[in-house]
Amino acid sequence: MEKLNQTILDDFVFYLKNVKYKNKIQELILEHCSDEIGDYIYLIRIAVKKSQQKKGYGSAIISDIVQLANKYNVRIKLWISDIFGVNLNVLYEFYKKNGFFLIKNKIDGYMIYIPKKL
Repeated sequence: MEKLNQTILDDFVFYLKNVKYKNKIQELILEHCSDEIGDYIYLIRIAVKKSQQKKGYGSAIISDIVQLANKYNVRIKLWISDIFGVNLNVLYEFYKKNGFFLIKNKIDGYMIYIPKKL
């Protein structure tokens, strides 16, 4: 199996933004990273256009990213922040519902998704 790299992530983001969810995604930034455990996807930013919010697109996009992580057997890491005006508890619940775990409980939280073995 091909190993995950930034080109694969860039192509994936392009597909989601320009094909699957055309005119739905405001911003989606994924970065390929690695640490002492192995490779992971760093979810830098996900934003659905205001006119498309509350229609399930955020959950669908996260589901697609989770499926990619499972396919390549890599983790997903992200930081929860309220700098864009979304309540932290709403964000925690959103990501928890999608299989993420809170690692640090500070003002802004670090969350991780552990891939399911396929």
